[in-house]
Amino acid sequence: MALYRCFATKDDLVDALLDRILGRLAAPEPSEDWAADLAGFARAHRMLLALHPWAIVPLFTHPNPGLNATRIGELALEILSRGGITGGDAVADFCGILALNYGWSAFASARSAATRIDQNPGVAIGAAIAALPAGRFPRTRAVADQMSAYGSDEHYERALRQLVAGLRDSADVTDGTR
Repeated sequence: MALYRCFATKDDLVDALLDRILGRLAAPEPSEDWAADLAGFARAHRMLLALHPWAIVPLFTHPNPGLNATRIGELALEILSRGGITGGDAVADFCGILALNYGWSAFASARSAATRIDQNPGVAIGAAIAALPAGRFPRTRAVADQMSAYGSDEHYERALRQLVAGLRDSADVTDGTR
């Protein structure tokens, strides 16, 4: 209760906590490769969410809780601008990275919670998929084993590589190098 004396509302307290967490982003040093820097930024942001899973949902309802959120956006926009991506395209691409990270972090957090209560979500997912009617879901059943790794680090890296490669290709087309 002592904390509430320092903040006018619960939202103000949550904003302060989120701002403090976002201030801990450990972004890698810039290099000559903006796309590699963007991937490093995305990984650092995801790591921050993994360390503070309670913050995932409040970040949806408190989208700009303070200067540290703005600093994170500025960093992403700076990296994108080095790749020739600016304006509305940069905002959309930054939002895409955030969406990937928030979604992936939500999956990972749910998996972690299930594991803590002695459930193996991978086994449960694989068994549920294997039980589907083969005639109706042949493709899904064919990847039942791979689906048990749903939300894994390996899958994240693939999704991130594809996203960054698409942004790099888009930037190359925009600046006339293709």
